Amino acid sequence: MKKLSLILFLELVYSIAPAQVYDFDSLYKHDEGFQTVVASRPDFTDFFAGEETLRITIESDFKNLIKKKFDGEYQPATLTYFISDTVAIRRDITIKPRGNMRRRTCYFPPIMLNFPKKEGIMEQISEFDKMKMVVDCKKGEIYDQYLLGEYYAYKIYNLITEYSFRVRLVELTMKDINDDMKSLTSHAYIIESVEQLAKRLNAIPIETKNIRDQYTELSTLANGYLFHYLIGNTDWSIPALHNYKIIKSLDPTVPRPYAIPYDFDYAGIINTNYAVPDEHLGIESVRDRVYRGVCIDQKYLLDAAQNFKNARETIYSMYEKSLLESSQRKSTKSYLDEFFRILNNDNSFRVNILEQCRE
Repeated sequence: MKKLSLILFLELVYSIAPAQVYDFDSLYKHDEGFQTVVASRPDFTDFFAGEETLRITIESDFKNLIKKKFDGEYQPATLTYFISDTVAIRRDITIKPRGNMRRRTCYFPPIMLNFPKKEGIMEQISEFDKMKMVVDCKKGEIYDQYLLGEYYAYKIYNLITEYSFRVRLVELTMKDINDDMKSLTSHAYIIESVEQLAKRLNAIPIETKNIRDQYTELSTLANGYLFHYLIGNTDWSIPALHNYKIIKSLDPTVPRPYAIPYDFDYAGIINTNYAVPDEHLGIESVRDRVYRGVCIDQKYLLDAAQNFKNARETIYSMYEKSLLESSQRKSTKSYLDEFFRILNNDNSFRVNILEQCRE
């Protein structure tokens, strides 16, 4: 059910004044009608199923978080998730900085949200008590555009395969409890945990390093290779588990593990001002595409190419409706055009991709 429908329901049934915010837990516990409305919303049975932007406020000592971002220690925080203008879920949690490169690069590091056991945002999240949230790297509109660009990169890969991390966009307000910093409101997004992803796909996460690319499930591997090529991302390694997670299916008929990519802020499609290519790649800009896949049976790449062709119109439509500025949408469209020109020309596909594989 749309947010508007829930607001109307609450105003009609409870005669709630718009300025008054009611506690979600109390309403849900004591009113069957409210339970019915909540049950009709897909994102209350699957947090990442919804497309609406979540409204979340986090109160904490953010000055301390930034000052001690390299310590990696949890600190108290309060999270308020506004279901509507009149209903909110409030949780006492702990948060800590996370991420390696971004802690060094960004003023605001990504954060880990740690919920008390059996007290997640909603019932289905209590099983997975930690959630990753990516926030704007620094203040300023350009960094908000970078964040949105990475969010849409995740959404591209969601269109290609279910073997991908799902994300949910957030309108985040950060309030410093000591008033040492002004409250900031900007976009953020929450990433599905590897535990959630694995359970969704009937698998378990594994932390084994040095698994060579060609020993992972090849259809998923090929999708990942072309996805990296599409977004212009070279900042990854499967054997090193660098910006990749590995999951192993519980189905005994699927012997190979799945390699799932994440973390795309160095991608050319986003073109952050701090992203620089590895000097060994021989390119001057992250906007320059380099195919870095190892050599596998070409039929998997041909099948993957068809997956991207099938999703082309949906990808373009997503960007046309996106929250990116018009100049960024135009730049992204041009970058996508180049990829699909290569994909749709047999000779270009052979020269730029098939013949560039690593032995």
